[in-house]
Amino acid sequence: MLRRTLTLLVCQFFAMLLFSSVSNAWDLVQAAAHTNHATFVSPQAVPHGTVPGTSPNKIVKCRQLSQGYGAPGLSVEQSAANLAGIGSGNSLPEYPTKGWELAGDVFFARTKGKVRFFTGIFWGLYGSDDVDLNADMGLDDHGVMGSFVATYRFRSKWALRYSVMPMLMNGSGQAGKSFMFGNTIFTAGQNVGIKWERLEQRFGLVYDAVRTHSSRLSVFSDYVRVTDRIKVTQTQFGMGTGAMDNDLNMAMAGISFEKCMKTTRTKATLTMECKASGAFLDDAVGMEAESALKYSIPMNCGRWGFVKGGYRYLTYKKKSSDARMFDIAMEGGFLQMGLVF
Repeated sequence: MLRRTLTLLVCQFFAMLLFSSVSNAWDLVQAAAHTNHATFVSPQAVPHGTVPGTSPNKIVKCRQLSQGYGAPGLSVEQSAANLAGIGSGNSLPEYPTKGWELAGDVFFARTKGKVRFFTGIFWGLYGSDDVDLNADMGLDDHGVMGSFVATYRFRSKWALRYSVMPMLMNGSGQAGKSFMFGNTIFTAGQNVGIKWERLEQRFGLVYDAVRTHSSRLSVFSDYVRVTDRIKVTQTQFGMGTGAMDNDLNMAMAGISFEKCMKTTRTKATLTMECKASGAFLDDAVGMEAESALKYSIPMNCGRWGFVKGGYRYLTYKKKSSDARMFDIAMEGGFLQMGLVF
């Protein structure tokens, strides 16, 4: 019994060793069977569109466009124009679509002109000479007048514009020559006084025909209404008055050009503006020319403030008949301030 017992224990011991070695061999085979040998031969393939050296699931952040390029409210055309000008140093300020531009200016004008106004039956006795507003009637050569301009940009290249310019000028002195105004006769050397009231209004459409990041060429058309009233009085005796009313309803067409000269690191911009236009209809002709420098300063939320100063010249002439004519001209410097929002 003892020998059989020992024999059974030895057989069980060798059986355990045998099954243990088979189990280890099976595990090695399974590990080898599930291993991708290609990973040890070739590098791992990189998914399409993944930046080399980064994880496929890693998010790469992109820097936003700097202020002024793609600002809120800008159209696709304006943003494209801005992107085209990123490489250059100078670029025009871009105003948002559906935005307003409000501006007011002071015009330091030198006024001159001639009029002819006869209503009496004896005007032929004094001829048909024109009367000088300054030399003959005593109107001041220089005056200061203000104006207001409102512009609404309803499309990236289209805008509506309205402007109004009231004026009141007074003068007095001795008549430079004998003349008839209305049905009143003024003799040379007589004390006279003159009062000139004027109101000019414009409403029109502006189109940016050619625009790059540093320049803009625009065309515009306006309806112009001008109301003038000239009143001359004999101040020496307090009697004798002549008043002339003149109304103009004209169409105006013109062109303007703006060029960027300098842009600072803070996006402040210095530009040059030139404008020329002509008026016609209602038996009248007119012309206006303007040249100025404009300095624009960026403000928060896409707003801009600007200051502009330059030289302006305008003239209107209307001749209804041999007894009625009106010819005036104004020229001088002006200063304008405005806000774009």
